[in-house]
Amino acid sequence: MNPYISSPIYVPEETSYFLCRADGTRQQCRLSFVVFRADGADADDWEDDPMVGSLDICVLGDGDEEVQPVEAVYLGISPDRFLSVVREDEQEIVFDFTWRQGTVEIDRAQETDEGFVVRKDDFGDDGIVCRLTPRKGNPFTLRLQIPYVGFSLLDADGNKLSGDLEIAHSDIHNYSYAFVGDHSNDRFQIALDEGKLNYMCVLNDDNRLSVRDMRNRMALVKEIDLQGSLSDLLMGAHSVLVKNKMMRWRIALTGDEVEGADAVELTGVALARFAFEQFSAEENVDEDMLAQRLMHMEQHLGFQWYWLSDADWSHENLDGLIDMDGLDADPEKMMRQALLFNRYEAFMQRLAAFSYISQKPIQGDQLQARNNKRKIARCVRHILAHRAGEANIWELDDEARREIIHFHSTFHREFAAALEA
Repeated sequence: MNPYISSPIYVPEETSYFLCRADGTRQQCRLSFVVFRADGADADDWEDDPMVGSLDICVLGDGDEEVQPVEAVYLGISPDRFLSVVREDEQEIVFDFTWRQGTVEIDRAQETDEGFVVRKDDFGDDGIVCRLTPRKGNPFTLRLQIPYVGFSLLDADGNKLSGDLEIAHSDIHNYSYAFVGDHSNDRFQIALDEGKLNYMCVLNDDNRLSVRDMRNRMALVKEIDLQGSLSDLLMGAHSVLVKNKMMRWRIALTGDEVEGADAVELTGVALARFAFEQFSAEENVDEDMLAQRLMHMEQHLGFQWYWLSDADWSHENLDGLIDMDGLDADPEKMMRQALLFNRYEAFMQRLAAFSYISQKPIQGDQLQARNNKRKIARCVRHILAHRAGEANIWELDDEARREIIHFHSTFHREFAAALEA
């Protein structure tokens, strides 16, 4: 990575190689399994060593696998040795190049004794073209950009995103992060799962990010790359707040829409039966993914899974959904059905627990909590009466149910304390 070059640059000593497959898995490979092809060369003209200029890089697939190569530029030297900035102000920037492999030209630049002088107004949104003509090989181009230093969140097309974002779990592979640091901006902070974990990501001497625990005297947790998949940054969490200088990115993962959810009757038994249908639809269901999808129903329909009780998902309430025919004469079938129900019961207990602890990333402060004390207490009374069998929370209208959801998620600490008192 180079803050002044937007084109992807291949640096052999800093590159890792992975064979990535359509199912999202990837397999790390050695350099001996990587081949290179010059831009414009014949389709089968692959070589074991990179050549200066635009090239395709490809990892050899297994058997008859057809692997799509990636495009990059190989300069023959590292980007930081290739380009430096002599000076910069609000109007212009001066580049100096060290490239013994050939000659360099820049569109709309004035070449002076100190370097190439470029007006910042000439960069535009796509940067400015830099043409390189090697002594051996074909001419090629780079795109230079006004340097961006700091954290970036990118979509699948490389567009930078900011602000509050909701991303479906199934789309997370389409998003990535990148960090370019310098002496004045060498770190950013991440708060995972509504602040349950607070880490500082610091640029280190190995051009990687040291992830340090802010609640444990900045102890080293792990190291991550300067750029990578958003899932690498989330580290298994369901939400993240990123802070870099004055910029903020709030990212929450959401479940996919659940087919048939709109037709479900809002009662504990009906919701439990619907969850069982989803749970038993596949032999090897991804329970984490299903939980996220079912959690998405809460805001959509106006309820919370922790309102359900153990009795709602009891064996008796699953009549017609579990195949009970001939169990007495088939002990193996009886065992399979018993194991299925036990897994489902454990899943529902986890789902209810996850629903109970879920809260908004930005919580109301103590003054707001005091001002809403009576409303919070009223919502808590609804839940306590429902648990005691004195009232039916499912009979509340949509506005009243959503009020409970709002105060539970916005003032979670105060809400939980009152509920557990």
